[in-house]
Amino acid sequence: MNPGPADNPPAQARGDEARKRKPRAALFFYEGFISVSPSVAGTAQELLARGYCVDIFYNSPPIDVPPPNLPPEIRLHEHTPWTRWITGPIINMLRHKALRRISRKRVDEAVQKESSLFRAWAKALVIFLEFPQFALFCRRHYEAADLLIAFDMTGLAAMSWTVPAQMPFIYWSLEITPLVEATDLVSRWLKRHELRRLPEAQAIVVQAPERRALFERDIRLPLDRYVEVSNGPSQPVPSGLAENFFHGKFPIPPEAHVVLHAGLISPSYLSLEVAHTVPAWPQEFVLVFHERQHRSPKEPYLQAVQQSGGERVFLSLEPVPFDQVDLVYAGAYIGLVCYSNMSMDTNQTTAWASSGKLVYCLRHGLPIVVVSSAPPPVLTDWLCGVWTPSVDGVGPALAKIAADYEAYTARARQAYDALFDFNAAFDGLMAKVAGN
Repeated sequence: MNPGPADNPPAQARGDEARKRKPRAALFFYEGFISVSPSVAGTAQELLARGYCVDIFYNSPPIDVPPPNLPPEIRLHEHTPWTRWITGPIINMLRHKALRRISRKRVDEAVQKESSLFRAWAKALVIFLEFPQFALFCRRHYEAADLLIAFDMTGLAAMSWTVPAQMPFIYWSLEITPLVEATDLVSRWLKRHELRRLPEAQAIVVQAPERRALFERDIRLPLDRYVEVSNGPSQPVPSGLAENFFHGKFPIPPEAHVVLHAGLISPSYLSLEVAHTVPAWPQEFVLVFHERQHRSPKEPYLQAVQQSGGERVFLSLEPVPFDQVDLVYAGAYIGLVCYSNMSMDTNQTTAWASSGKLVYCLRHGLPIVVVSSAPPPVLTDWLCGVWTPSVDGVGPALAKIAADYEAYTARARQAYDALFDFNAAFDGLMAKVAGN
């Protein structure tokens, strides 16, 4: 006798029933840049491997970045604000205007301060218009979960609107805004809400002690549920990676060494200033800027960067999917991590501690040159690169690394294994949550 429908339910129904029996995790990530946020993607993959059904609630990114490319078992709940047709063109127009002005000359403090102030108020305007829509979207699509993770102040506020207040949660900080720097009404409300809810978290995730100290300064209490998890990938390095990603893409001589400046091409990361120094570098080095978002080479700032650096500067303006990021770093010789020292917020002055590109460089054994106001501890403790306070020191730093390259690359791998093992740190996070 053939089984009837009740005896042999459809595959989809069986899959739904299996999901109901599994623990469920809900991740709230308002910013939406999953494909360029290793922490978010890595968290989802780790939870999936531990038997969770995973839901990620996120805004569609306002810029053109690759799709997340996560396993299909991870459910992606993407929200596109209806006001995006208003906010998107306005923000892009004003951003391009600011970059066009900056591209005409080296960035001075007044221009940098004006640009930073504009970005802060523009972001507040966008959040004011889009956040309520996102929070309502989360509330409509949320299913009761066993584990809640909120990324940053906006993710925490959205979770608070969605889930009953008594539910335990993990707070994961990728960006930090000290209370004194929350100058507009929107960010000030978000910050005060964050400070109210921090004591209720099962665990608070940051990337380094320097970032932890910023929280403790505002709450005036030690973070006793603090866990360090690096902003790096959770998956192991793929085997057999080709090491000619950029040599095959650009007319770079086979013997030339690629210095990689990955991420946003922007005044905040001294892109124009670095490019200006390239003609003075040792002849064996070329500089490649690899973008995280699709950009047009006709943008005035990008044209200024290209012209300033000349024929030894290459702009890689087509980002790769998240699962191919390792190819980019495998094709480089030295990594470059730069942060402007002028008129920057505290989040940026400690950005090296949460830098995904720094982690990726060390993961591939790339020595790093760091341009910042002070040497990061990873360099002073592990000697895996060279620090310089200004872009003028990049060329000499490259020569110093090249003279002892094998030792630098060995120490880079050692630093990665010791400090940036995402899986081991995530195990510690889950153990802390289980012990609460």
